[in-house]
Amino acid sequence: MADKMLEANEQARQKAAELHRRMREITAEIHREHPCPAIRFTLERGEPGIFESKVGGTPYLPHDMDWPLDGEGQVMDLLAQIDCAGLAGLPDFPTAGLLQFFLARDDVYGMDFDEPATQKGFRVLYHETVDQTVTAGEVQAKRPAREDEEDWNTPLGNPSRICLQPVGEQGMNEQAPQFKDLFAQKWNARWPEMPIEDSWDVYQQIPNRLRDYNATEDPAFSAPYHQLGGWPYFTQDDPRLPEGPFASFDTLLFQLDSDLSEGERDLVLWGDSGVGNFFISREDLKQRDFSRILYHWDCC
Repeated sequence: MADKMLEANEQARQKAAELHRRMREITAEIHREHPCPAIRFTLERGEPGIFESKVGGTPYLPHDMDWPLDGEGQVMDLLAQIDCAGLAGLPDFPTAGLLQFFLARDDVYGMDFDEPATQKGFRVLYHETVDQTVTAGEVQAKRPAREDEEDWNTPLGNPSRICLQPVGEQGMNEQAPQFKDLFAQKWNARWPEMPIEDSWDVYQQIPNRLRDYNATEDPAFSAPYHQLGGWPYFTQDDPRLPEGPFASFDTLLFQLDSDLSEGERDLVLWGDSGVGNFFISREDLKQRDFSRILYHWDCC
C-alpha cells in the first residue's frame, strides 16, 4: 500500500511539473509577443528638493498658483511628483517639466467609487516649465491649515525620493484583459486533448499542495510594482472593462504600489497592502491634457 501511495504521489508531482512547464512556456511567449515600454522606479527614504521626483513632501507650485484643494474646499497633499526629464524614451510621455499627483485626505484617499474619473478627490497637474526662483518656504506658506491636522488619511509614510530606472520592455501580465483569451488560444492549439478557457482550468488539474501560482507570472517582474507606462498591476480587478465607460483610459500614467519596511514606518501602504493607479487615454497624453484621468486603488 505504501509503495502505491509513493508511486501515486510521484506521478502527481510529475504531472504538476509538466503542466507548470507548459504554463510557463505559454506565458513567456505572450510576454515576448506583447511588450509595452515602462519605466519602473524605487523609493529612497528622505525628501529631496521641490524640483525633484518624489513621493510626499512639499511640491513645486508656481508663484501664481494656490495650493490644490479638493471638491469640498479642503487641502490636498502631494502623493507624487515626477521630473519628466527622467522619462526620456517612454513613448508619448512628457520629457520636460513636472507631473504631479495630489490626493484628498479622506478615508478612501480621495477615490470616488461612482465617478473615479472626476478630479474632486484627486488632482493631476502638469507644469511644462518650472520657475527655479520658487522656494520651498514660499510653497509651504501657501498650504492652508486644518483643524484636524493630525487626524488624516494617507497611503504615505515619510517623504521619499523617486529613483527612476531606464525605460524597458514589460511583457503583458496575467491581469491584462487580453491575457486570458491569448493563453487559452495558445494552450488549445498545442494540447487540444486538454481544452481550457483560462489558466485556472490548468491549475484545477493540479492538487492544491502542488500548485505553483507563479507559473503565469514574469519572474523578472517583482514587487513593489512602482512604474509609469507598461502593464498595470492590481490586487483585485482592472476597472477598465473592455465595453465599460472607462475603456478609453488605455494608458497607465502612474502606478504606486505599497512599499513596506521592516522595523520602520512603511513608505507606502494602500489600505491592506494595495496599489494605486492613474490612467489616461493615449491621445490625451500626446496632447498633454491631464484633465481626464481615471484614478483607482484597491487592496487585498
